[in-house]
Amino acid sequence: MQEASESFTNGVDWSNSAEPTSHCWLPYSSETSSTSRLCACILCKNRKSTSDFPLIQCATCLLIVHATHLSELEESTTTDHHRIPPCRPSFVDNNIADNVDMHDQHYWSHVSTLSTPCTYCKRKSSDGLVCMWCSRSYHRQCWENIKDNEENSKCDYGKFSNIIVRPQWLRRVVDSPFGFRAQMPAYVEINDTSLTPVIFFINKLSGGQKGQEIYRMLVRILNPRQVFFLENDSTITRALNIYASLTNTHICICGGDGTVGWVLSHLVDTFPALKNPPASILPLGTGNDLSRVLCWGYQYASGQLLKTLSQIPHAHPTILDRWRIHIETLETNSSNDESLNRHRSFFSFIDQPKFIQNADQPMYENHHTPINMFFFNYISFGLDAAVVLDFHARRTRDSSKFTSPLKNKLMFIKESRKYFNEFAFGIAWNLGSYIRLICDDQDMTESIRHCHSLVLLNTRGFGAGTHPWGGTSVNTVPSQTIDHSDDDSSNHDVTQSTINHFEAQNFGDEKVEVLGLNTMQMALIHIGFRGTRIAQCRQVRIELSHPMPAHMDGEAFYLARSTAINITHAGQVMVLRNDNR
Repeated sequence: MQEASESFTNGVDWSNSAEPTSHCWLPYSSETSSTSRLCACILCKNRKSTSDFPLIQCATCLLIVHATHLSELEESTTTDHHRIPPCRPSFVDNNIADNVDMHDQHYWSHVSTLSTPCTYCKRKSSDGLVCMWCSRSYHRQCWENIKDNEENSKCDYGKFSNIIVRPQWLRRVVDSPFGFRAQMPAYVEINDTSLTPVIFFINKLSGGQKGQEIYRMLVRILNPRQVFFLENDSTITRALNIYASLTNTHICICGGDGTVGWVLSHLVDTFPALKNPPASILPLGTGNDLSRVLCWGYQYASGQLLKTLSQIPHAHPTILDRWRIHIETLETNSSNDESLNRHRSFFSFIDQPKFIQNADQPMYENHHTPINMFFFNYISFGLDAAVVLDFHARRTRDSSKFTSPLKNKLMFIKESRKYFNEFAFGIAWNLGSYIRLICDDQDMTESIRHCHSLVLLNTRGFGAGTHPWGGTSVNTVPSQTIDHSDDDSSNHDVTQSTINHFEAQNFGDEKVEVLGLNTMQMALIHIGFRGTRIAQCRQVRIELSHPMPAHMDGEAFYLARSTAINITHAGQVMVLRNDNR
């Protein structure tokens, strides 16, 4: 929750002073609203917007007022609640009796012209009433004719009734550290799977301005208290605690791979093993690899939101592994330099790749620490990570040039041109000079003597939609056997016998796939080819004798000194796979 000014709470009000009919105030924007720019406060003397009296708008009911009126109400000694019309209720106070007849009522908003035909007479001319929950519309006289019918008086919450958190499910609770608690009322059957309330987490910085746009749409059609802007860890903790007891809850994460991993890690740490609310994804990032793997799409498009809302309740729960990285300082000795010299090529113009030569670049200073210590998709080291790190550093310095997925991809191509020599003369260097690779206690360093990137995969997706492991990738019954390739790592031909040394990828089998990519393979994986398979294992140790860029679940960082990275399994989480896409 952010304070837009001293006079009003920006967004959903979770404070102790919040009312069930509190508004969700956001700065007014003519681009996001089709309503007239007139203040709805009854006592307003100048109803239009000026530089001295800017307008704000409720994202839920679209009511518009001057921000100054809210501070006037706070300072007023009277209790005139009619100056500003109330919003639809989003929760109930705990001291209110649980009366079934009080709930599931229509909440009417007067409109000057019906945008959809009257539910009763099927005409849409003239003014009327629109329910802010189910979106049914009536002429006033038509509603008067049928309102006494019990079937008509009850609101069914419309198209998204199965995912809406109904106001009576969320109560203000004094003894809760978070002030609210969600729970199904006694009259709702616990095993009623037709109700799958969805909690949304949105990264407002993802996808240009898409996060802001999606937030406004969701708080309009759902309960605004089931939609959260991701601001920090406490936002996630608050939401999960409030809704922990709500039966059959699902989660939707709106953001890129980094955002998805952030929320998923909280689910692993908050709930008992595999008891978390299963999570779906609305892809707002650049790569969106996990979204692709789970069939939620490769990129958000206008109009996709409503389709996704209807698909979430029918998605298939599946298990996803989480992996932990533990970084420790590695003591170096002269043998490292001897090994480096021994493996250098006669190409004197590229004795070392640029990302090792220029370890003290200023742009690396803000990227020395990974954002978190877990990954769900992949982690990579070497040339591909160097390009991604440069891209991230550039975006941090000048975010104005990275306002859409298309611009992001064009800038990524531009940054990759800086490594022309490393790509063009890949024969002149390899990762084996800088990395020692140990898989399940077996030294596999010889396998990367011809590679320029080292990749560890949990899922099949990598690098914005490529599948560098190749072959099949399904969630089959996992085998307990660990196989390693005994093929010569320099032989990159794809043969049936080579594939048969490995099991099909399974992101819930507590194993990670280890593979290498040379510069040619880094290009060919984008048209369906695969890299060099090295191992499927349960733990990996990577020893870096020199500084090295790394890339983990969409976030890049730079390991500026000799380092050892130990990678081990760190729990599992339930996610949703969209088989109906």
